[in-house]
Amino acid sequence: MKIYLELMGFCQKNNSGRFKLTLLFCLLFSLAVKSSGHPNPMAIFTANKAKYAFGNEYAARLSYIGEVKPPTTTNTLQEFCALDQPTLYSVQVNESKVIWYDKPFNGNQLPANTLLKANTTFYAAQIINGEESSQRLAITIALLAPTTPTTTKKIQVFSATENPTIADLEVNETYIIWCDAPKAGELLDFDTPLENGKSYYAAQLVSNCESVERLMVKVEVQETSDLKLTKTVNIKHPMIGEKVVLTITLENDGTSNFQNISIKEHLDRGFNYVNAKTTKGTYNASDQVWTLSSLPAKGTAVLDLEVEAMPYGNYNSISAIETSMPLDRNSKNNSADITLEPSCINIYNEFTPNDDGDNDYFRIDCIETFPESELQVFNRYGALVYQKKAYQNDWRGLANVNGVVGKGEPLPTGTYFYILKTDSLSDNKTGWLFLRKD
Repeated sequence: MKIYLELMGFCQKNNSGRFKLTLLFCLLFSLAVKSSGHPNPMAIFTANKAKYAFGNEYAARLSYIGEVKPPTTTNTLQEFCALDQPTLYSVQVNESKVIWYDKPFNGNQLPANTLLKANTTFYAAQIINGEESSQRLAITIALLAPTTPTTTKKIQVFSATENPTIADLEVNETYIIWCDAPKAGELLDFDTPLENGKSYYAAQLVSNCESVERLMVKVEVQETSDLKLTKTVNIKHPMIGEKVVLTITLENDGTSNFQNISIKEHLDRGFNYVNAKTTKGTYNASDQVWTLSSLPAKGTAVLDLEVEAMPYGNYNSISAIETSMPLDRNSKNNSADITLEPSCINIYNEFTPNDDGDNDYFRIDCIETFPESELQVFNRYGALVYQKKAYQNDWRGLANVNGVVGKGEPLPTGTYFYILKTDSLSDNKTGWLFLRKD
């Protein structure tokens, strides 16, 4: 045994006759070891006595009499984060001098920089004064490796008007951190503004451990771009057969240009298409589509549709942006509609009050549906000759005010002008009429 040889060397070195006690000690230790072939309680007792007999010269050697114990730990199941690439250096043991093996007995000695593997047990032996413990400490390794985050959108598009930040990026998992690189890099706060054309990298976080692989999300931040569509009409309550103009206005409220714009126009059966004029682009009456090759930032284009109010059908007109490049993310103002309320009023501008029973009265169709109406008739010099509220198609060409002729007197043949006022119509109806006596 090594301890035996060391102690015998000590005895031979000090066999000079200076200390008879030395010779006595060496004899006793030799007998104690040889009698059993290994250090027994008698040998240990003798070694302890030697500490007092010979001071510190061989105290460290003599105090180690017996088998080296295996190392100890506070936890035989130790968990690490796979991202940290832990090694045997990372494993916690209480003792400082240990060596590692891949098996509890014999096996291969492992360098301390060996990478840890999940669900693997490693074995540590303690070394004291060159002696290795015959028993080994078993420590099982658990590696925490969160999965890489996922998303349905590898490329995510935002509008500059939204002022998008890291918090707006979409992933399926909950506990996520964002970095500026696929490995290492800087951790990004959730209020970090997104930049156009830049890629961002997400790692899932579980128990403060990141996923080994990061999810890359590419970002497009489009400049402020917004198409706005509005529609107006010059006559809200046209008469049947009257022509009106629908004005569709397209505005680019953004700071970037739009291209390849198409706008679909829907006209109900109550409208009969007459004509179209545009300031930009072309209008195809057959498929009712207005197309523009481009519209610059802050630009405006106008389409004027002239239509006639028919005596049947509905009177709704809808305009909607169908395509554009880029796509308009603000779709709330991409359509406009208007519904007209045609009047059934039809004014006949000629009558012959000659008592022949045919066309003797000045007739206005549907006037009975407007009890609040007021009719005024003037001669060609602007003098009022007839005035009636709630007109009921009962004027036979007689003046009912004093003026050119006396009240109740027949008016002469000629051209006159009328004004029809109603609360239901947006504008007064005006026109001419011809009164013929013969």
